[in-house]
Amino acid sequence: MQTIPCFRMRNTLIGVVFVMVVSARPALAGETVQWRKDYNAARKEAAEKGKPLFLDFGTEECFHCRRLDQTTFKDSGIVDLLNDRFIPVKVDANREPALTQALKIQAYPTLIMAGSDGKILGVIEGYMEASRLNEHLQRAMAVATPDWMARDFNEASKAISANDYAKAITLLKSICEDGKDRPVQGKSKQLLNELEQQANQKRIQVKDLIDRGQATQAMEQLTEVVRKFPGTKAAEDSSKQIASLTAKSTIREAARDQRANELLAMAKEEYRKEKFHRCVESCETILGTFSDSPEAREATLILRDIQANPDRLAKAAEELADQTAQMYTRLAEAWIQKGKIDEAALCYEKIMKLAPNTLQAQNASMKLAQMKRKTPTVPVQFQKP
Repeated sequence: MQTIPCFRMRNTLIGVVFVMVVSARPALAGETVQWRKDYNAARKEAAEKGKPLFLDFGTEECFHCRRLDQTTFKDSGIVDLLNDRFIPVKVDANREPALTQALKIQAYPTLIMAGSDGKILGVIEGYMEASRLNEHLQRAMAVATPDWMARDFNEASKAISANDYAKAITLLKSICEDGKDRPVQGKSKQLLNELEQQANQKRIQVKDLIDRGQATQAMEQLTEVVRKFPGTKAAEDSSKQIASLTAKSTIREAARDQRANELLAMAKEEYRKEKFHRCVESCETILGTFSDSPEAREATLILRDIQANPDRLAKAAEELADQTAQMYTRLAEAWIQKGKIDEAALCYEKIMKLAPNTLQAQNASMKLAQMKRKTPTVPVQFQKP
């Protein structure tokens, strides 16, 4: 696959996943394609956001260019798709002769879809109706970035902004798993590397704390790295360092008491919020790890209180069922990504039995209905009109 704008375009284009039928409803007032005018700035924006490019080459005197603007580019489905999933760029061929010649464009309008790295995904010459253009856009998106990758990358970016690095690392690693070289995967690896450096910087600060005799503070710093950056090399090294430090009698008891106290505080807060299943887990952790501590005695009283109350036990069971249903939902999505529809359907059926009359059960029922209605599609190559 070639790269825009330095190489010649290919006539045969790649990949089909599915076709989504676009609504014929015209765009409402104010709904317009958010065209960019600066190609270089658009390339930069596409790389930063992990979105593919959509280039519309035309001229002011081109009849079919104006026809596109008046019909296809005013269709609500096309407007939404281009604004949400692409970086749309309108290029006046007369004003951008170098770019036009580099791409060897010979007819107007010419529409080009390209990945955020510049690799061409599709080329269309001439006028095209909204429904057909929608099909090409869907295929280009499937080649550029699968929907689930775009969704997870967006969620990872939000998690980083919210300082939820653990969630971000899990999502970004999932995106990079298949070993391919999509633009969004390159961006994910870059973000993972930045998080690794941030975690490692915190770990390096521990040496200064230990040199100053601040062992407890050093343990807290290492624990924070493990908690906030799980799955990184820095977190792995921090875990080893924690094990080494806790082996020293001078800080082992202090760290042990602090951890027991933290767990008990967590159990009390979960009890207050009526998160009884989580409260039970925290209490059992205290009893299993710090059985001879004052915190263990308090944890025993909390456990007895929950176990003696049917209403609290019922809430704990509901909470566990909800967590299990969420896990089955993730498992179903993973099966779907691998094309294992039957396995995904079994997961949704389990959710409906496990958590009936819940929103998760309703969503599972809808997913099952969609699977039954869905019919296989036949791959179709891009073609010039």
